[in-house]
Amino acid sequence: MNVLSGKLIRQADCYIDDDENHDRFSALGGRFFDNFGADKGKISTQVRNLQQIACSTTRFADIEDFVKNQMGKGHESWKALGGEVLDQLSGLRCHSQGIDAEPADRMAFRLRLARGWVRAVVGGYLYEVALDQMGDYA
Repeated sequence: MNVLSGKLIRQADCYIDDDENHDRFSALGGRFFDNFGADKGKISTQVRNLQQIACSTTRFADIEDFVKNQMGKGHESWKALGGEVLDQLSGLRCHSQGIDAEPADRMAFRLRLARGWVRAVVGGYLYEVALDQMGDYA
C-alpha cells in the first residue's frame, strides 16, 4: 500500500469536505435510510457492508463491484440507490484521475476519497436514524 504525501491527503480531504460535495454525499445517506431503514435503531446490514468494503479494500473497483453485485441480486433498495452510488463513485474516480501523481499514488488517493465519501454517507444515514429514534422523523 502506497503512503500518500501530506499534500495529497489535504487535497483529498478538501474535496470530501467541500460543502457541495459533502452535502451530496450526506444526502445519499438520507436516501439509504429511506430505502433500508434501521433495524430497531441499529445500522442496516447493507449500509454496514458498504462501509466495511470501503474501509477494508485495497482496490477502489471492489467498492463499485460490491454495489453492482448488490444491485444484481435483485435488492429493490439497491436498484433504487445503486445508480446514484455508482455516479458518486465515478465522480471520485474522475477527480482522482485529474491529480498530478504516479499511478500508485493516484490509486491510494482514490481509496482515501472513497473512505471519506463513505464516512459522509454513513454519517448522513446515522443522522436520519437518530432523528427517527427521537421521533422527529416524519
